[in-house]
Amino acid sequence: MNEDKSFTFEASYFPGCTMETGVDESNRPMKIVLDRLNIKLNEIDDWNCCGSSSGHALNHEIPIALGARNFARAEKGYPVVIPCPNCFRNWVVAQNHLIEDPSLKEKYEKEFGRLNLNSEVLNLYDLYHKVLSEAKEKGYEYENATPLKGLKIAVYYGCGAMYPKVIRPSGQPRDSLERVIKLIGAENVVWPWPNRCCSAFVSAVYPDIAEELVTQIVTGAFDSGADAIITACAMCQMNLEMRIVSSKLKTKLPIFHLNQLLALYLGEKASEHHDWWKYHLVDPVPVLKKTGIWVD
Repeated sequence: MNEDKSFTFEASYFPGCTMETGVDESNRPMKIVLDRLNIKLNEIDDWNCCGSSSGHALNHEIPIALGARNFARAEKGYPVVIPCPNCFRNWVVAQNHLIEDPSLKEKYEKEFGRLNLNSEVLNLYDLYHKVLSEAKEKGYEYENATPLKGLKIAVYYGCGAMYPKVIRPSGQPRDSLERVIKLIGAENVVWPWPNRCCSAFVSAVYPDIAEELVTQIVTGAFDSGADAIITACAMCQMNLEMRIVSSKLKTKLPIFHLNQLLALYLGEKASEHHDWWKYHLVDPVPVLKKTGIWVD
């Protein structure tokens, strides 16, 4: 890529509990992607859990309070990047409540200090779309970029990204993940379940429901001609693969992390990263070889 350092995107970074404690197969390629796209993420100092689903189950205000403290810790003047869709949703919901209720904002500013509520909150795929699109518009080319031609992808957002319409931003439409796939040279397939819940948060309690939902999702992608499913949600990726393996599904599509395919597009060789693929319960190597992306 053209070495113009003015083309650099800098933001605060909230990893969330899942990305911080696991998901090596997504975190490792993410570091490569960030470096090659000239994206600098500064992890928020002393961040706390977003509250996840357990916060809402206990008390409506718990995730708002947790979000308020995180907004107080976020650096002023920078957007906040959040890879986990569930964390992202909790952040923007808390942001909306705090903006709409001045008394609530005042309460938490007394406790945590000034809240940086003007910070733009970005999904990981919105971030990548923003940077890749700007690079294309300015004529930048990434060194060793290799379009992933021949790979047919079913884009899967899951339910975490489908936050309430009242707080949906007026900017990027919720098709940024499809646009990223197009920008890296792969093919989007049209399929019925890009937003269907995978049941990750209830799978332990209602395994029958989880199996039925995952069957619908995976079968829908396969019947639409997809070679694989891609998601930016670590919980969705884990749940889908677990259910594929444990069920009687004959169709066993691999579930890629977005960071993995972006790293391959930006020049990483699939054959040199067995440390990524070994964590997958559904082996993605056959698909990578079939589409010519895997080169020994």
